[in-house]
Amino acid sequence: MILKNSLYTIVAKNDTEKGIVFRIRLNSEHTIYKAHFPGQPITPGVCITQIAKELIEEHRNESLEIKAIKNIKFLSIISPDDVTEIDYNITSIKEEEDAVKSQISVTSGDVVYAKISLVCQKQ
Repeated sequence: MILKNSLYTIVAKNDTEKGIVFRIRLNSEHTIYKAHFPGQPITPGVCITQIAKELIEEHRNESLEIKAIKNIKFLSIISPDDVTEIDYNITSIKEEEDAVKSQISVTSGDVVYAKISLVCQKQ
C-alpha cells in the first residue's frame, strides 16, 4: 500500500549536516483516521513505519521492501487534529549488498514521536 499523496504529501526535503529531513503534511480526511479512531484520530504505527520506508525510497529513487525493523519506539501519539506537519529526520542511510539500513526520527518542533531503525531490501 502506498500512502504518499493519500495519507500524506511531501511539503519539503532538505539536506542538513545531520542527514535528510522530509517535512510531510498529514491528510486528516484520509479514511484511516475514520477507523483509527473515530472522533480521536491517531496515526497507526504501521503507517508511521510505511511512510519512513517510502521517504527513503523517494530519496534513493528506488523501490525497497522492509526486511527487518531492528528497533522502533513510539514515544508520542501523532494526531492530525493536533499536528498537521511532521518531520522525518533520516540521520543515517547505509548500503550493504542488497540491503539499505537507516535510522529515522519522527518529530515536530521539540516533540519526538517515533524512532525507527529499518533494514530494507532492494527490489
